[in-house]
Amino acid sequence: MAVGVVAAAGLSAPGPLDHQTGVILTTQNIAGFVDANFPLAARVAAGLGGPPVFLDRDTVMAAIGEGTVGAAKGARDFVYLTVSTGVGGAIVSGGRMVRGASNTAGELGHFPVGMDRDVRCRCGSFGCVEAYAAGRNLAEAYGVADASIVYAKAAVGDPRAAALIARAEAALANLVVGIVNALNPERIVVGGSVAEHEPAHVIEPMRRAIAERAFKVPAGAVRIVPSALAGDVSIVGAALAARDRAAGRGQWFL
Repeated sequence: MAVGVVAAAGLSAPGPLDHQTGVILTTQNIAGFVDANFPLAARVAAGLGGPPVFLDRDTVMAAIGEGTVGAAKGARDFVYLTVSTGVGGAIVSGGRMVRGASNTAGELGHFPVGMDRDVRCRCGSFGCVEAYAAGRNLAEAYGVADASIVYAKAAVGDPRAAALIARAEAALANLVVGIVNALNPERIVVGGSVAEHEPAHVIEPMRRAIAERAFKVPAGAVRIVPSALAGDVSIVGAALAARDRAAGRGQWFL
């Protein structure tokens, strides 16, 4: 049986990273990596026999997927937001991916929404959305292995679980009100395992908060929708990014 030739490959990874050179800049959230400035794309390319390999942040790859073939297709101003083990995002404005001065724009999980210094985030700060609403942090706060247990406990009336989930909902609500008021997107695409399995505790509180608290004009322009690509979102985005970058296209996300 003939073996196909790899024409190009895409990689998604947590940041910070340099999407132009394919280098992971810091590695605090990637198990097994011990050095900063790791040339991940070049290493993978060598292992594959030399095809071009394109690296980008996982949330950026997700936004590429949703913006090209998913729930944000046709939108020029949208935000991709993931609520999963962690919380993260990517921002597209005027049909262009917002990168920022150091390619870290869109780290929405670390937007501060609370003033409680006891709610510490893994980034070293406090009050981050991720500290309240990430599945990993919900599970740790309750003392179990998985956030699904916390949601199940709340569903049967456990007051401590219910309080933690209410706090997570409030954090996510504060985040999206800020996104709508500051960025005026036409769509917010919400993905990630927690959002997928618990939309009543993720997407619905966001919708209510925007209707009740956001500025009326941008609130009227935005729709919050679930991811169309679900768990494959970053994989699909990585494949599309590799295809387009190898062909000299995809300038909107560079």
